[in-house]
Amino acid sequence: MSATTPIQSGLALTLASSELGFNVHAGFLDALTQEMGIRPEQVGAASSGSYVGGLYAAGIAPKEIHGILSQRAMARSFLEWLGPLRGMGLLFNLPGHTGLIKGDKAEGYLRRHLGEIRIEECTAAKLSLAVTNLTKGQPEIVKSGPLVDFILASCSVPLVFKGKSINDSLYCDGAVSDSSPFHHFLKDPDVHTVLVHEVRHESRDQPHDKPLTISAVFGRSHQIISDRILDLCLENAALMGKKVLLLTSKVPRYRWGKKGISKKLFESGRKTVLDNAEQIRQLV
Repeated sequence: MSATTPIQSGLALTLASSELGFNVHAGFLDALTQEMGIRPEQVGAASSGSYVGGLYAAGIAPKEIHGILSQRAMARSFLEWLGPLRGMGLLFNLPGHTGLIKGDKAEGYLRRHLGEIRIEECTAAKLSLAVTNLTKGQPEIVKSGPLVDFILASCSVPLVFKGKSINDSLYCDGAVSDSSPFHHFLKDPDVHTVLVHEVRHESRDQPHDKPLTISAVFGRSHQIISDRILDLCLENAALMGKKVLLLTSKVPRYRWGKKGISKKLFESGRKTVLDNAEQIRQLV
């Protein structure tokens, strides 16, 4: 990002959960900060949005984030050969077996780019990450603590990733309880405007005329709940006099290893900003 671009005081950006839509969020941030010269003062994120929001808040430019998230090493960080064995623990409902992927390789990959920085030490933007605290049985918005650990916690999809233990609590995906975390901005007197970027897959909004798979059932159910919570937050924002602009990027699903897909998704995020540039200018 350009160090000469001033931070937009009172503007918060939310990067919603997006089912591997990392590069769409990165493209959105690139167009927002580079093309329009708008740098949000605060960034809230959930699930895969936490990857992008965390890297950005730590001072990494969106194009560099795109590079980091598009490397084969990124994909390989999610591959663990013992995953099928852990699946047996899930099948038999054994204590402590909460996901196929332990996450050590993903943690190592992130630490190579972020080191040991803490959330409260981020300088490009004030960062808040949505997580689900399984130990306390409640959703949380985290504004301090080890950045890498909480990024991974926010992305720990139940059954896919093992729950992340931090400070005596077990955490899982922030999208379980808060896919588009901006409700906390509505209570912040320093925030007057919120820009929300969500990523939706083209197939998700199409009616199904064929038998659904179990993953499709879970995916659709989660989307219905998330949309309802988002609607309630938007209604609350209007009652509280906060300005909120929701922008949606509709994209194909991300496929690991598919040639050109990362670039296509990055450009889709950029296009969302550029197509709505006038609305964004009026908002901020």
